[in-house]
Amino acid sequence: MSVIEVYCQCGNKLAKYDKRKKGFLVKMYLDQISEDPNDIFLDKKFNLDDEIFCPKCNKRIATIKMIHGRLSAKVNHGTVKKITT
Repeated sequence: MSVIEVYCQCGNKLAKYDKRKKGFLVKMYLDQISEDPNDIFLDKKFNLDDEIFCPKCNKRIATIKMIHGRLSAKVNHGTVKKITT
C-alpha cells in the first residue's frame, strides 16, 4: 500500500489516498481517502452518478460509482494529474 497525493491539473490538492494496487489511479474508494483538504469527498451523502468538481477551477474531477459494492470516485483523467504506482 502507498499513500498518494491527488492533484487537479490546476495544482489544487484534492486528497490523500491509500492506493493498494499498482498501476494508474482509475478510482478512489471513498473509505480509503485519508485526507480531504477541500471537504469534497468525506462526510458527504452521495447518490450514484453524482459529479465532483474542483473547488478552484470548477472542472469535473470524478463521478460517484458503485464498484465492487463500495462507493467510489471514478477519476476523470482529463483533469486529475496522472498518477501511477
